Amino acid sequence: MATFKATAETAAKNLESGRTLRELSDLFTPMAIRVAITLRIAQKIEAGRLTSDMLAADTNTDADILERVLRHLVTVGVLTQNESGQFRLTRIGEDMLVENGKAANPPWLDLETVAGRAELAFTRLLDVVRTGEVAYSAQYGTSFWDDLTRDPSSGTDFDVVMAGGMERRIREIAEAYNWGALESVIDVGGGNGTLLAGLLNAHPTLRGTVLDRHSEPALRTFKDAGLSERATALSGSFLEPLPSGAGGYILSRIQSDWNDADVRTILVHCRAAAGLDGKVIIIDEFASEEGVRCDSEDDLRMLVYYGGKERTLEQVSALAADAGLSVESLRTAADWTVMELVPTRH
Repeated sequence: MATFKATAETAAKNLESGRTLRELSDLFTPMAIRVAITLRIAQKIEAGRLTSDMLAADTNTDADILERVLRHLVTVGVLTQNESGQFRLTRIGEDMLVENGKAANPPWLDLETVAGRAELAFTRLLDVVRTGEVAYSAQYGTSFWDDLTRDPSSGTDFDVVMAGGMERRIREIAEAYNWGALESVIDVGGGNGTLLAGLLNAHPTLRGTVLDRHSEPALRTFKDAGLSERATALSGSFLEPLPSGAGGYILSRIQSDWNDADVRTILVHCRAAAGLDGKVIIIDEFASEEGVRCDSEDDLRMLVYYGGKERTLEQVSALAADAGLSVESLRTAADWTVMELVPTRH
């Protein structure tokens, strides 16, 4: 988690590097990099398409305009260009490459994905500060989540990104809590089922269900993992009443994506479905208690994309109390926390 010291050190490094306010605030360099990533310029250069004419032909773009964009990337050290007009990648430019031949972090930097489009909503940050509106919805006339629902491929890309962060922590999450004692769980908003599959593999008596926008991705995950007899998936929304009867209701990386009112609604639905004996379990990385967000960039993304926020344990606990839930236990799983909630006893 971030601390004030870490934030101060970052500011000091910026000062020592001589970076100016203009360099910290320009838009043309980030946009030029995003254009290059969207067009897979790095991959094409690696494949021998070295001139602007060749690159323009491969990307169906204007050669003169593309060269002007690429020359800016030369200026900032992402590319080099020799006297013959051939472009090469610098060490920094190589960061646009990954082993599978796709641009690095394409869902966030590729302007043709829903997450990449969401970055452009930051141009409305002043309106957000003044009005509290959700920038993504104002920019595109629809919510981020509705875009995912309308475009299955974007939803798949988003689920893959979310699962990537989960895969590194599944073993610790599985060991941090006695999941088998719950007998059955519903992973509410569980995406493509990566977390649930990991829990089922670690706890052979556990059964589970993923509930998310579309059931097909999770069903494929369970089939590929040989878990179809113990796992299933349902299409639905946690903003509506949930199926009852499971021993536990998991909310993994959910609470920061929504405003306070929606988080209360989600928790109320989980509590109602869990009944008197069920558990509601939040798995997440929480903001630090020193008043500094665990990741200021992610906090602003939550604000601009969804109207959400990075919350502290205390803030989430307060929302849970509003929903009739009390914190039973807190466990550490890698750099995340497993928060066990139970119905408040009066």
